[in-house]
Amino acid sequence: MKGIDISNHNGNINFNQVKTAGVEAVYIKATEGTTFKDSYLDTNYSNAHYVGLKTGFYHFLVGTSEPETQANNFYNAIKDKTSDLIPMLDVETNFDGLMDYILRFIAKFKELSNMQIGIYTYTSFMDNLDNRIADYPLWEANYNNDPWRLNSNFFTNRVGHQYSETGSLSGINTECDMNEFNDGILNKTTGYVVTNYLPNGYQGDNSFNGVDADYVLQYFKGVRCYFRGNEKGVWIETQNLSMSKCLELKETLGSWFYDIK
Repeated sequence: MKGIDISNHNGNINFNQVKTAGVEAVYIKATEGTTFKDSYLDTNYSNAHYVGLKTGFYHFLVGTSEPETQANNFYNAIKDKTSDLIPMLDVETNFDGLMDYILRFIAKFKELSNMQIGIYTYTSFMDNLDNRIADYPLWEANYNNDPWRLNSNFFTNRVGHQYSETGSLSGINTECDMNEFNDGILNKTTGYVVTNYLPNGYQGDNSFNGVDADYVLQYFKGVRCYFRGNEKGVWIETQNLSMSKCLELKETLGSWFYDIK
């Protein structure tokens, strides 16, 4: 999907022209820190949503206020809006305890919203992060002006490439951030959980060669499950569930969790 990300710096936008230019997805700056709300948030959302563009929001993380209060600020600014796209945490400023802030922000935002969240950052900023957030969707800024020509890194799920910050687009009078996204940015309302290969042995002690179904199923607490397998082993796929239930199971399953489809 062709996409843009915008804030008050872009001024008034004609979203009909933006849509005609082929844009499908719009990320809108919502908040920064604990108290800042972008002055164009409500206008940009209303106008983009009205013309049928997929809309999502991002928060700019700072090191001058507690991450929990920042997560509250972000959630309160977007909770009454439709998030067609997964919310994004914009991480591009280094400070002491950065990774701790990221993890605490994510934990609080999930507690408030039950929504998945992704990480936006620059290729050149990656060295300040580590693989504790490797499984979160990555929206990567790298201005090689060639969508998706990016080197691999510790993130496992790249969903977006911001390839220019000087784009020109009908309907926007300023230079504009230009992006390509895949459907990993879509904020799904339902899905099903897929596990990793399940361990052999009674309760993991290898007392026999096989999966103890009763032991495994107690973690799913009544959710209908389907066992599948191949030459490498056996895994589980659940029935279709609400996204909040999928995310709850992800936390419960821990290392057994593989993906939400």
